[in-house]
Amino acid sequence: MIKQNLTPPSRNAFSSFLPLRTKEQYYKFCWNSVLGYFVHLLYKKSLFTKNIDDFKGLCEKSFLKNLESDDSDLWNVIESMYFHNDELFKISPELLIFKATKEELDINSERLGDMYAGILNGFTLESSSMTSLNFIEKGIKTEFDKFHVSGKKEEPKEALTYLPFISKYFHKDLQFLNTKPHYLLNNFNAVIRLYGFLYISQIALNIKTWANGEPTSKPCFFIVDNEKASDERSQVKNFGYAQLHDNLEYLYPYLFMNEALQEKNNVQPLWKLFEGINDSHIDSLNQFGEEFVADRVERKWYNIQPNWQHSEDKELVLAQLLEIAHAQFDRKKGRLTAYSTASVKGTLRNILDPFIQNRKRGGNVLAFNQDYIVLLTNLAIGERDKLRFHEVIKEFEARGVYFDKQSQQNLVDFYERMGNVERMSDSGDAVYVRPTV
Repeated sequence: MIKQNLTPPSRNAFSSFLPLRTKEQYYKFCWNSVLGYFVHLLYKKSLFTKNIDDFKGLCEKSFLKNLESDDSDLWNVIESMYFHNDELFKISPELLIFKATKEELDINSERLGDMYAGILNGFTLESSSMTSLNFIEKGIKTEFDKFHVSGKKEEPKEALTYLPFISKYFHKDLQFLNTKPHYLLNNFNAVIRLYGFLYISQIALNIKTWANGEPTSKPCFFIVDNEKASDERSQVKNFGYAQLHDNLEYLYPYLFMNEALQEKNNVQPLWKLFEGINDSHIDSLNQFGEEFVADRVERKWYNIQPNWQHSEDKELVLAQLLEIAHAQFDRKKGRLTAYSTASVKGTLRNILDPFIQNRKRGGNVLAFNQDYIVLLTNLAIGERDKLRFHEVIKEFEARGVYFDKQSQQNLVDFYERMGNVERMSDSGDAVYVRPTV
């Protein structure tokens, strides 16, 4: 795990766990491409080198042969129905892979897609069901499977998750959604945006608790988007947007140092790195820390030179290494503040943005709109017929979504307006919520 030969890297860069970079242009993503790339990972399908026109030609040839007809008018009707609009992408989730061909996939979108490979952590799904498809759609799906190198599958991309608990729920929710292909198709983009937020926010909230072992869900409070966010709501104010924003600045330097200490092809999460440090590593880590400070001082990347304290305590040694990495980007201690700012802004504006609202005088808050509430509720209930409201809240919190009592009452009111609440009595414990799918 720890490198045999530790030397200070010349650049503050890393490529594991998150797609964080230090310049704004690296945060320009094509979410359609990210979705196609994710489908390639989830269903073990190789990315195409051919485009959708090649696939359309294969479908035309097959349909005319199977229907024993050379009537081009028949094919023209099928082509108009499925290939002149987005109807093709409503047949099966797997066909969304056409949104990310090898030639068109930009590097920024691929790096973001690699983050989802980490959340998947090797998890894959079998082909989605065709039972609800009509005979034309079944024919198109069958040709898709043939077009995909006769069903050849791709080995899952190797990537570790930083948060096993988020991956666990991601796997569970994807398995459920795969049994509801039309619902998945209508909400696929929202699903990956939701889990992108959950993964990054929970890494940020766990990034400084590496000494405590495997991460757990940390309180991150949202409001429903039609609510007011007053200062009196202490949980929303103290454990919402402000808390997340403050923790985001530690992601880049901590993950950079985490990778700098490890062999390139075996980078473990920071909390796991700490678990693996033993007495034989202490001297080399102390030496690395001294050399790292000297290197950054020579490059003039510090405003205030850190003082390295030689220690035999592995927690203190790793804490110092993370501090000297962060000091380069700190407003007072370092001269690389602009790069850290770009990383935080890029993440907030381009990945986490669906869940951030500006309330003018109230500042920024984390918020769920009604569409995301419905999606999250359906994921929480899953295959069950109904769930007690307080159990729904527990499912939310297990995924990293917290609501205070005021928001919880707002949620009950929202469910009642939707008609998917069943009250067994006036007691809050007897309020059941039904899924909408």
